[in-house]
Amino acid sequence: MFFENPNVSSEKLNLLAENLDIHFTPRYFFKEFALCHSMHNNKAAENEPSLIDITGENSGATPSNGSLVCISYSVSLFREEDSIKESLESCKEFEFEIGNEAVLPYIESAVAQMAIGQSAYFQVDLPSDEFILAAAVDSGSALSLLSSQRCKMEYHITLLQVTEPLEERMEQAQFSPPLSKQRVEFAVQQIKESSAASLVDFGCGSGSLLDSLLSYPTSLEKIVGVDISLRALTKAAKLLHTKLNKLSESSSKIKYAVLYDGSITKFDSQLHGFDIATCLEVIEHMEEEEASLFGEVVLSFFRPKILIVSTPNYEYNVILQGCTTEDPDEKNQTQVCKFRNHDHKFEWTRAQFESWAADLAATHNYGLDFSGVGGAADVEPGFASQIAIFRRREDNLTNMESDNHYVPIWEWNRENIPPKEQ
Repeated sequence: MFFENPNVSSEKLNLLAENLDIHFTPRYFFKEFALCHSMHNNKAAENEPSLIDITGENSGATPSNGSLVCISYSVSLFREEDSIKESLESCKEFEFEIGNEAVLPYIESAVAQMAIGQSAYFQVDLPSDEFILAAAVDSGSALSLLSSQRCKMEYHITLLQVTEPLEERMEQAQFSPPLSKQRVEFAVQQIKESSAASLVDFGCGSGSLLDSLLSYPTSLEKIVGVDISLRALTKAAKLLHTKLNKLSESSSKIKYAVLYDGSITKFDSQLHGFDIATCLEVIEHMEEEEASLFGEVVLSFFRPKILIVSTPNYEYNVILQGCTTEDPDEKNQTQVCKFRNHDHKFEWTRAQFESWAADLAATHNYGLDFSGVGGAADVEPGFASQIAIFRRREDNLTNMESDNHYVPIWEWNRENIPPKEQ
């Protein structure tokens, strides 16, 4: 708090220290950080560099808003008349996020223009002497250089690594509530309208959807999650176990819950004929052939009454990333849209998603509706997260032979929970 606002009162700092159980002595604190005021006030007055010299081959791997970048840098005092330098600070690896004001504006501006492996060199006007002397290794040499009127601050930066923005990070910046919560609310609405008693979440991951569903009053009595990541399932088990044990029968109808280790492209007869199946933001993490196989398996063998599938709308990346979904020509420098997550194997346009879903629905005798969250269907470029709702047209199900491929890794049954003392 103090570094963001050095003018904060000692009363506020005392209160914050008490809340965090920190011993706080104002007299020593303000003495130790006396330079913070001049540093903070100086930050707003810093000048942009007159010229940024970028060297090295352009690899094309450039940061965008929200990217986590890793740089190496050195900062020196530089006297122009005799080219004498005095090192102030250097760092072999320093990480920060583009767009959240984590570093000085001219540093972020330089890094945003670079590709991985490139280096940038530039000079800026000097900040206050106190700031420089606080950073200088040799204050005597620094004072000597500062006596010259032609002294600058020199930066040398190399971009080492760029981590693409996390999907959640971009979505949270654009949507309120976040798309993840909007998808949960969409699923809850479908559950309420259908009075579903059983639900299976294909690709449940760490259990975020199942956990969120427990916060809503629904007709669900049985919930199941399936995933291939034991690590994610272990996390989901801890999350659900704690929450289910706290829920009373009056606040939740859930009687049974189980998590399975298994591939959603393989059939398991234990999950045949559920009322609702969900697969939210999962298929894009598979190869397209696997996504098609999942569609075939779930509609031909699992046969849920309702299947809800959501996936990113690639066309909406124009809004999220400020890019273009078309390949730019030589005269157009607009960046082609990237996938929202480095783990995505594909991202479909509305036409591609609708074609995939329509073929499946026609083949397996399901009705089909399209919807989405984030954005609007009648405003370009549509929803940020596009959703297909498959509805089984026939009520009667063919009995399936026992075929168990899934391994249960956690199970919860309300009958095994001892009644709470009154």
